[in-house]
Amino acid sequence: MDYQGEGKLTQYNMFTGDKQRQSLLIGTLAFLAAATFLAFRKRGNGAKETKRRLSFTSVGLGLGSFPPKANVKEPIINVAVYFAKATDCPSSLDVAQLIIKPWLEYERLSQVPDFDRRIFRPSTLVEIKPVDLIREFHISGDEEFLNQTIVDHLQDTLGAGRDDLPWWEILIIRNAGAGPSACVLRVHHVIGDGLALVAAFEKLKAAEDGGDSNNIPSLSFKNGGIEKSANKPGTLSSMWSLLEATAHCLTLSATKYDDDTAFSRMNHSEMKHSGKRKAVFFPTVPLDFVKKLKTAAGVSVNDILMVAISQAIHDYCKLQNDEILTAKGSAVQCRGLLPVGFPRSRNELNDKSNSMRNKWCMVSCDMGVGHSDIEDRLRHIHAKTTEMKEKPRAFMQLQIQNELGPYVPLSVGPSEECLFAGKMVKSVQLFFDNLLTQVDLISYAGRVYGNIIFDSDQLPNFEDFGRLYVNALADLAKRLKVEAPSEVGKKA
Repeated sequence: MDYQGEGKLTQYNMFTGDKQRQSLLIGTLAFLAAATFLAFRKRGNGAKETKRRLSFTSVGLGLGSFPPKANVKEPIINVAVYFAKATDCPSSLDVAQLIIKPWLEYERLSQVPDFDRRIFRPSTLVEIKPVDLIREFHISGDEEFLNQTIVDHLQDTLGAGRDDLPWWEILIIRNAGAGPSACVLRVHHVIGDGLALVAAFEKLKAAEDGGDSNNIPSLSFKNGGIEKSANKPGTLSSMWSLLEATAHCLTLSATKYDDDTAFSRMNHSEMKHSGKRKAVFFPTVPLDFVKKLKTAAGVSVNDILMVAISQAIHDYCKLQNDEILTAKGSAVQCRGLLPVGFPRSRNELNDKSNSMRNKWCMVSCDMGVGHSDIEDRLRHIHAKTTEMKEKPRAFMQLQIQNELGPYVPLSVGPSEECLFAGKMVKSVQLFFDNLLTQVDLISYAGRVYGNIIFDSDQLPNFEDFGRLYVNALADLAKRLKVEAPSEVGKKA
């Protein structure tokens, strides 16, 4: 699960203003919803595949969608895999041969973006050598020192100015000290989204395990296809849902900013990326424990983790004696932007020319930060995420950002420890440095890892977040009468 703090909140009422404006807006929305609905029905009835051009989303990720004064860095997905000690960390040669060489078979991982033509083009280099996509660092320190080294390199450029190399690389951080070592896969978001990278990782994992790397599971729906619903909505009902979703997405920018709590007051119209980033790492918890909470509450794993994040924000504001939280209570307005990835078929994921893509969007979700009772918070978040799943807002958001701009469930990580370049991976972390405060959670080998990245100038006493996060899970376990593992109790 990936979460970003959002600056705007509360639903805007589109049905205000003079009648002429209302009629024009409603007519436009109706036309858009109808056109999109019919276009996608046509696509679903067997439209022929053509070579994919860069979507508006991908172009925006490549060129930047923030004004220059915001000083926003490149959107780079950073996946860190940890090894117990320096001798367990793979060599540059192994990384080049076992990771980079097979990934260079993907079109977008071997080429560079051409934004004028909205395509990926071959590099001007005579040859792309795998070792050219590796940088190696030697450090000596504990795990905290290693993590800060990783954070220090999150903003290193992957775009123009690298001799026309593809926009990705692998950092090898070999630690001679007491802490672990790490390899950090850094991929510019213009290449593709998280689901595309997961699929590419699955192919590597299958190859290292000796399996068929060309037969990875579908990341769409169960059994590789969309299950037919017995209560499929009619055309008029679908049209109205699309109209409502379109209105919601188009009017979202007219909503007001979040309340100025101690956590979100930095999210304003003039905010800038200071370049000073810190990360707090959440205590690792067993995935089975989170699943027991999910079952006891009758919600999803994502709901449970969102509750823990929301509760941590609430408790952080209380520790800062936040006047807004005290005055408004449950009415406090604070939302997150949740990235929603859209399904893709097995054939698409196995196609190295087209599997790398950006087929996702951000969906705004109220985090219920103002609730003082954790069970009220759980009910609030479950209602919001259920609404996200039942209404086509994510679908329309994707169409709007791709067409007007010129649900897959939680993707569960490997249940067992995996090899990376022939070496056993101890743990993992996902990092994404953004203008807004960012939370990333990922599961691996039966455990949930996570962190929060933020502007260190804006959040005093930021080290409290890890403790507050695990406290929330322990409190929820007590309320739901679920036994918490001893390690959770010790960290709380």
